[in-house]
Amino acid sequence: MMKVSVLAASIMGLTLSTVSWAEASSATWVATLGFEQARTVTPTEKKDVQQVETILHGAKVNLFGLTWDNTTAAKWNREGQITVARNWAYGYWNDNFGLSVDLIKGKWRGKGANIGAVGLAYKDCWGDFCMRVNPTIASIGIYNPTTEKVTDNGAQLNLKMNYQITDRINLGFYPQYAYWRSDALGSTLKLDINATFNITEDKRHKLTLLNESFVVKNRASDMKTRFVGEETPLAGYIPGTESTYKLRYSYIF
Repeated sequence: MMKVSVLAASIMGLTLSTVSWAEASSATWVATLGFEQARTVTPTEKKDVQQVETILHGAKVNLFGLTWDNTTAAKWNREGQITVARNWAYGYWNDNFGLSVDLIKGKWRGKGANIGAVGLAYKDCWGDFCMRVNPTIASIGIYNPTTEKVTDNGAQLNLKMNYQITDRINLGFYPQYAYWRSDALGSTLKLDINATFNITEDKRHKLTLLNESFVVKNRASDMKTRFVGEETPLAGYIPGTESTYKLRYSYIF
């Protein structure tokens, strides 16, 4: 299934990138370059990892009778190697309701996780506050050259909330919850808090500051709800990604 998902991601990215000018002329395109510092955790140690993000986002792309918001992104390590590639898209059939397709390829150089998810989406705004609700069903495959491949199925709930404080400042809170059937993976809650600043009057240049933290409940946390990186008396640190800090620069075409 993961091979099919990766192929589907490639096809979707190619299809959206080859939309005719007539269809794409009303779209808005945003290019982003970001720097990320993440603290990764094993049961015995913590390590800081730096990566670069490249992101291309297209909003209001008309394709297949739907209006799409499509984002293609990749992360690169200090050696210039890609570590994660992702394509996630929301296709709306009216102003509020649509569907979502999210494909993540984390398997590179023989290890990592591939994830595919499909779901429904609802979005709306009330004054300066906007919200998107996105429940999905998901499948995951985890690869490691020294252990057997792990596969699982589950569900996700992704929320996106933004509040426009002033013409130049927007605050965001994006909690994402994932539940998997096995105790080994259990459940994960990602807490994403961010602030975006328009740094020019024409609002084409933006800076975003972002922090992510993670809460898990799985076999490694003794089936208790704990923050990644929290130290336990017997098992050591709760493994995973403890937190990430990101600085992004975006240009709107």
